[in-house]
Amino acid sequence: MPTGKSAIVLILAAGTVCAGALVAQSAWQPGPRGIGFGAPKSKQWVQMVSSPQLALKASSPASAPKDVELRFAIQTGLHINSHTPHSEFLIPTTLTLDKTPGLQIAQVDYPQGVDYHFQFSPKDALSVYTGEFAVAVRLRARAGHYAVHGQLHYQACDNRACNPPQTLPLLLDITAR
Repeated sequence: MPTGKSAIVLILAAGTVCAGALVAQSAWQPGPRGIGFGAPKSKQWVQMVSSPQLALKASSPASAPKDVELRFAIQTGLHINSHTPHSEFLIPTTLTLDKTPGLQIAQVDYPQGVDYHFQFSPKDALSVYTGEFAVAVRLRARAGHYAVHGQLHYQACDNRACNPPQTLPLLLDITAR
């Protein structure tokens, strides 16, 4: 039979385990000592590394579209979910480009993610991007100069936790001749 002091310790320990289980199921994340939690919203974990200035051969609507490649780098030690994560509860990486008169976005092709197993869920593989990855964009353009706004939406994580989702604003300077 536990004494009064040991009974309190057992109750506190049981409460800590229950609270830990609740935290693990909630959206709560660690404080500022994590991988950016509490950091300003402007902090980006992914950067575009390809040139935003693109030159295309102008095409008529009936001709074949032109492919351009947008390259991105993920901060070392982090990963982001692929465009097609294995769970509907995971935030996919998506690229969107605003509609621009004279320019048609025919298709956006994402690379296949790499399956990784993490300590927090060793039985489940996550489809992720690490290091650098490229998104291929198929465009049709009339001759002209275009400033195309867009964004890359992603969620950066390390092996323990995830940052809030981020949106990287993009501005592409496209010249079609």
